[in-house]
Amino acid sequence: MKGLYLKTADVNLPELNEEIITPEISRQILSSGDETVIDLGNHYVGYFSFKLNSADEYIDAPVRLRIQFCEISNELEYDFSAYNGGLCESWLQEEIINIDFPGEYEMQRRYAARYIKIKVVATRQKIVLSDFEFNSVSSADVKQLKELTGCEEALKKIDSVAVNTLKNCMQRVFEDGPKRDRRLWIGDLRLEALTNYYTFNNLSLVLRCLYLFAAADTNDKEFIPGYIYENPSYVSGSWFLEDYALLFVASVCDYYNHTEDNETFEDLYPVVKQQMDAMHMTLDADGIVTIAEGCDAFIDWCEGLEKITSLHGVYMYVLGNLVDVLNKINHKDKNVYLKRYEAARKSAENMLYNKEKQAFLNAKDNYQYSVHSAVWMVLGGVVTGKNAEELLLSVLNSADSLKPFTPYMHHYVVEAMIKLGMMKEAAAYIKKYWGGMVNLGADTFYEVYVPEDLDFSPYGDKKLNSMCHAWSCTPAYYIRKYFDNSDI
Repeated sequence: MKGLYLKTADVNLPELNEEIITPEISRQILSSGDETVIDLGNHYVGYFSFKLNSADEYIDAPVRLRIQFCEISNELEYDFSAYNGGLCESWLQEEIINIDFPGEYEMQRRYAARYIKIKVVATRQKIVLSDFEFNSVSSADVKQLKELTGCEEALKKIDSVAVNTLKNCMQRVFEDGPKRDRRLWIGDLRLEALTNYYTFNNLSLVLRCLYLFAAADTNDKEFIPGYIYENPSYVSGSWFLEDYALLFVASVCDYYNHTEDNETFEDLYPVVKQQMDAMHMTLDADGIVTIAEGCDAFIDWCEGLEKITSLHGVYMYVLGNLVDVLNKINHKDKNVYLKRYEAARKSAENMLYNKEKQAFLNAKDNYQYSVHSAVWMVLGGVVTGKNAEELLLSVLNSADSLKPFTPYMHHYVVEAMIKLGMMKEAAAYIKKYWGGMVNLGADTFYEVYVPEDLDFSPYGDKKLNSMCHAWSCTPAYYIRKYFDNSDI
């Protein structure tokens, strides 16, 4: 099947739409030590070119330039030589180039940037830099985008930034971040695809990504990896995240719900079943999921986060989504997964929920109190109605609870609110959290945003934080599905 899955993925390889961005900057006459900053006016992903000529005398020695590509204005002040993070520093968007002759120079690498800082490191004569162009690329077709018609201005602005985030992450696949990683992750794919359905509706790109994962090499537990590489050649990832493997199933269900494409669902069902059966095999004697040897769970970039309750919630959430689709198509396996869902919910009620304290405090997670556990238990259907609403608000407002760190986890907070009918609270949450990035001047939404710690980085140095990241794009999904032309 792997070869057939890859063939289908290749058939759906998208064409990249190009747009030439010509910044409003005149020709620059520069000497050694001088620098200039180019503002593209928005965040773009693509290729940079310029012309270099002599100002008076012919250039008789190479011109050495340092060029930095910056996603936000703060990065213009970064000293990349002082980087001290855990990821490879070659991801820093900085090039030192030597140019021997006057003429047009096209840089070969793709960059993600709004600002381009050029410093003349060395030149014997004055030089002229001019004709700056940035060739923006994306597989998103902006002509497919519909305007919001009945939405308050604060949400319109958030939607615009979210749409730009998604557009810049839509390349040959749904990339996680166009500056760094540039690969296909399941967690990002799921959120990008949902938002894509309400914006650019590029179904071929969704199919390509689903089939790329379907073709991936599994571990000995039969989980597919959390990510894959596809350019210049196909390579399976080596990090196996149980929650991401489950969310592949959710992504297939989302695609069916959007398209009612039975053929694709049946084609991918063997991989869907494989992930669900692999997760079922991790259940302990109490009927609660475990993290198998050689596997992990993501849930959130949150130091010290205990993940079992959340992971069990993901399992139930995905089981619920799968049962819903199997019922729609009257699939032969619908009762198998319904029974598993009911058993998983009963186990959660017995082992994970503290009825006395009305909170998810349990030995499986060392009695840790977190928003993550509550959110995934709500989404999994363990608590419902007014009880669930009170529980969720309590953990969100508690000074003692562990809070989300990434827009990825904040997305699921909003989904839990909407599931409970808390529409005003969900809209307010979007305006407070994603609106906080807008207030900072964001053209795209960030990989990590912790309002009380703007320097936080999961990598030990914020210089490699992605400031345009796929899992941050979902306000456009919520706004367009729920809040445009509503009374909220």
